[in-house]
Amino acid sequence: VQIFGIQMQVRIDPMFHLVARDLDLGSGRHKVLILPTHQSMVEHLVSFCVFQSPEFLEAMGWGKPVPFVTLARSGLTRVTSFKIGSKEMSLFGGVHPDTFDRMFEVVDGYVTRESLDGQVHSIPRMLDAMETRPGIIYPMGTTASFDVQLFPLQHALFAKLPQDIVIVPVAFRGSHSIWPKCPRGNLDINPGVIEAVVSPPMLGETTLLPKRGSLRIQAEAAAFFQAVHIATLLDPGASE
Repeated sequence: VQIFGIQMQVRIDPMFHLVARDLDLGSGRHKVLILPTHQSMVEHLVSFCVFQSPEFLEAMGWGKPVPFVTLARSGLTRVTSFKIGSKEMSLFGGVHPDTFDRMFEVVDGYVTRESLDGQVHSIPRMLDAMETRPGIIYPMGTTASFDVQLFPLQHALFAKLPQDIVIVPVAFRGSHSIWPKCPRGNLDINPGVIEAVVSPPMLGETTLLPKRGSLRIQAEAAAFFQAVHIATLLDPGASE
């Protein structure tokens, strides 16, 4: 983040502290899932700055940074890879993209998947890992081509989540201008400011995640969190 000249600003919704206090969120007895927006690959780089920031830790009631488990698509670093002779390596870590994926899982505790079709086996692995640490899932199908574009959330995800989960939506404002997706294969990472807007925690055991697993109910939950993302992403004063 420092190398690329990216500045981070973390803004906590005023209601967050009240809800977190009533939930006793800092006790660690809840499964916590972070649902961030995903317009650019740069969110993967800055997420550590956000979730280890004093503002986020104080809001969550955590005395120190807590390691997360992240659901990530495999081959994330392949977009930065280059070949020297027969060898391929990524700008991130200087290793082959496949090696980087293995490091993601073995060292960082990530859960990687080949594609969106891999949810059947990757989501249960993610939920198992969340028994011991919070999780992060980027529920959009892909990154955005335009700065005001936000793809629908994958509604099937909400059929897998347990009802006792606490969901925290996060909107990364300005990330698309830092590392635009277009043109294809763009490696021009710009300096600038990214604002992370953290919405109040929401209980899954409300009507958001009822026991009925119908498509309509899954789509309703996805649409609700999509609306939260859009409000905080496009309206900087939405949480005031």
